[in-house]
Amino acid sequence: MDLAQKIKLLRSERSWTQEELAKRSGVSIQSIKRYETGIGENITTSNLEKIAKVFNVKKSYFLNDDESSLVVRKSFVSPANLKKSQKEQIAEDQIFIRKLSSAVGAGESVDIEGVEVYDTDVLVPFSRMLFNLPVNEHNIRCLKVVGYSMIPMLYPDSWVIARMGPSFDGDGLYIIDFGGNFMVKLLQKHPNGTLFVNSVNQEYRSYEIGPNDEIRVQIVGKVLRCVI
Repeated sequence: MDLAQKIKLLRSERSWTQEELAKRSGVSIQSIKRYETGIGENITTSNLEKIAKVFNVKKSYFLNDDESSLVVRKSFVSPANLKKSQKEQIAEDQIFIRKLSSAVGAGESVDIEGVEVYDTDVLVPFSRMLFNLPVNEHNIRCLKVVGYSMIPMLYPDSWVIARMGPSFDGDGLYIIDFGGNFMVKLLQKHPNGTLFVNSVNQEYRSYEIGPNDEIRVQIVGKVLRCVI
């Protein structure tokens, strides 16, 4: 694979947009677009290092045809080195939660106007010990988070696990359809009927919706757990 293919592959594996890669790496969006269209022969050493760092790979991965350079800086225990009892313990601890077709936006818009959000066939494993969820419930789903408005509660590539349904069940973190945008936000309801749609990150806008306002928030589900 050439440079363009490798950047696109790593970006798609993380479900990042070109804009998000630019924001994370500090490389301009114009440069990212040039590199992904194959006009990358003049990539600077500085930009190459930034892109390698954000993907957590060695710089040589982009320079060599040998893809063995794709080595992450974090070390993981290889399943081959686990004892049988350890493998059995991991298997017993895992619960599998169905993934929705759409990510959910936290500052980065996920426009679902006219788009159906549906269950996929993907079952994502989580630890039973971490969540203690009522996993037998049929309406528990998981969603990938994109955007920065809920930092430090949620980061891009975090997961939220939610009980899907349209009801408001007290103040908390919810999945909502807000004007055709699929979002994860903190909802607080005032006794006078005003709904506060809050971003944790103060650099992003929060909303106050009165009972007589035309705009409406449709609750899609309540978040039960976050995985950062």
